[in-house]
Amino acid sequence: MKLKLTPTQNLCVGFLESGFEVVRLDEQFYFVKGDKRQKVLPKTLDALVSRGALKYTEQGDYLLSEEFMNHRKEMRSLVKHRVTHH
Repeated sequence: MKLKLTPTQNLCVGFLESGFEVVRLDEQFYFVKGDKRQKVLPKTLDALVSRGALKYTEQGDYLLSEEFMNHRKEMRSLVKHRVTHH
């Protein structure tokens, strides 16, 4: 798993972490939550899948991978640990 993400990829992960879903309308993909919608390029989604941050399900959904979510939790706990023990 390549953990180094571009700022755009990090933004996409943030959308998913905050409850947005990836929806395909015609040939375009969007992050959708309620009445909010943000366009996302297919190549960005593909890059996140190839880096292991997203998985593409048989149902055609893009979801954060379990491995990536565990990595994020680990990184957050390390940062929290550093901040509280300085």
